[in-house]
Amino acid sequence: MKYVVLLCDGMSDYKIPEIDNKTILEYADTSNFDYLAENGRCGLIYTTPKGMYPGSDICNLSVFGYNPKDVYTGRSPIEAASIGVEISEEDFVFRCNIVKLSDDYNVMEDFSAHHIDNKKAKLIIEELNKELRDVGVEFYSGVGYRNIMVVRNRSFDISTTPPHDIMGKPVLDYLPKGEQAGLINDIMAKSREVIKRLNIKNANSIWLWGQGRKPEIKSFEEIYGVKGAVVAAVDLIRGIGVYAGLDIIDVPGATGFIDTNFKGKAEYAIKALDDHDYVFIHIEAPDEAGHMGSVEEKIRAVENINNIVLPVLIEASKKMDMRILISPDHPTPISLRTHVAEPVPAIIYGKDVRPDKNKHYNENIVPSFIFEDGYKVAEYFIKTQNIE
Repeated sequence: MKYVVLLCDGMSDYKIPEIDNKTILEYADTSNFDYLAENGRCGLIYTTPKGMYPGSDICNLSVFGYNPKDVYTGRSPIEAASIGVEISEEDFVFRCNIVKLSDDYNVMEDFSAHHIDNKKAKLIIEELNKELRDVGVEFYSGVGYRNIMVVRNRSFDISTTPPHDIMGKPVLDYLPKGEQAGLINDIMAKSREVIKRLNIKNANSIWLWGQGRKPEIKSFEEIYGVKGAVVAAVDLIRGIGVYAGLDIIDVPGATGFIDTNFKGKAEYAIKALDDHDYVFIHIEAPDEAGHMGSVEEKIRAVENINNIVLPVLIEASKKMDMRILISPDHPTPISLRTHVAEPVPAIIYGKDVRPDKNKHYNENIVPSFIFEDGYKVAEYFIKTQNIE
């Protein structure tokens, strides 16, 4: 048996007045999603444990099959693993977003520096390492605006805020807080002078958040008995894969944005099944569109998955014994431009899965399964002989 998880980041939404008071999934062309729903089983997954923030780190860990309450130590150590940054148990890691604040540095204009490209982002990271070396921190380039800062042999007990949660809001209200927050705030302030000298359009600061230490995560194969791989562009998902002992599949043109290589991701995932039992495909585009507050881009992201990715998976499922799990990690409502901790609609389709009565895939599905502990869906998907 082969297993494919298609994680459509942030795809679930609320009803939107501009599109006849429907959700994106109700309005867009979801014909292939509907085919899988009609020929599979639909349910709900609570991917955010009670009391935890609905971040992509926590929610993706759940869909992978790891209980975030047991393994989560912070977002940044996971991303650091993806780009090969060696960290010890004594080090502390931060996500370093390159951002665009208003000209007076008071308001978060864009959490991604308007999706700065890799070349410009790398230049900024290189300059930060030169100029802030005496502060005792190290910067590492990731993908675009997503980068890493490491503080060696030091711990922090502070609270931080994801920059995508404060779009259009005064940043003073959301700066890192706590007894040890002074160093972090000073670094962010100093970064502005460094970036200003580079004269890069749409980037003028860094934002540090998602801090944590190195986690302990058991191998996926040890837990679930299958050899797996990950197809993803973003460091967070690739980092989970590294800690889980999954092989990382590189796809040309995979960007972690709306312009990603949708077809390539699907095709490389199916190719990976030649010598793997399980593959986790992550598509970031719907989430990015949600953070942008763009109805048009979110519709386009969903329809690209429907029209480009799903046909490849459906065709492959006709040629081998396969199960497919499709799910968002969390909703990212257009109206809020950030994540919420509500359950997400999911589909399980394929070998030994008996169809239920759902004909369409959207937030209104009648659930045949409900996982209040979201991480338990992985065992159900992989180890249940007959899903009915």
